[in-house]
Parts: sequence; structure tokens; C-alpha cells
Amino acid sequence: MAIATAFRFSFFFLLLLIILGTFHYRPSYAVVSGNFQTISSNDGSDRNLLSVQSNNNQRPDCSEIASKSQCFHSPNCRWCRSQVLDDMCFSKSEAWRLPSQVFSCNLGQS
Repeated sequence: MAIATAFRFSFFFLLLLIILGTFHYRPSYAVVSGNFQTISSNDGSDRNLLSVQSNNNQRPDCSEIASKSQCFHSPNCRWCRSQVLDDMCFSKSEAWRLPSQVFSCNLGQS
């Protein structure tokens, strides 16, 4: 009986340590693209804030383009029509993979 109580106490103590340890975990942040800089916080703490500056020269994601004319102006995007689904703008590689039974894409546009 004393062994079971000691085991139960050890188990809950270990579980408590794991839970408390997660509160002190500091995740690392990764920036996939763009410029970044660290800014010190104003409250005197030791934390830093990450400021991401977007590059305005980047082309928009094809899936975010809603109009046919904007899609045609982006060289990496293709406008695909469908009688079943909404007409949409896809990236060039996505347009090649779409089922031809559902979508008709202008794959030859430059």
C-alpha cells in the first residue's frame, strides 16, 4: 500500500513538473521570407519584439486574386474556369494538376 502511494505521489509530482516546465518554454520564431528586426520592449523586460517588414515587390499569392484581369497580369498565375465550381486563379503548377473534367485553364498564357 505504501509503495502504491509513493508511486502515485511520484507520478503526480513528475506531471506537475512537466506542466510547470511548459510555462517557462520560450518558442523560437522563424521568418520564412522578408526582412526582420528586433525591437526592445518599453516595459523594461528582457523580451524582444519581432518586426517583420513585408516586401511590397512580391507578387500576390494566386489563390488570393479574385479577378480574371489581375490573374492574367500575374505571370505565374493561370485563370481556370469551371461549370461546377467558381472560376478561380491558380498558380501555374496548380493549374497543371487540376482535373480537366472540372476545370478549363488557360495554360498557354505568358
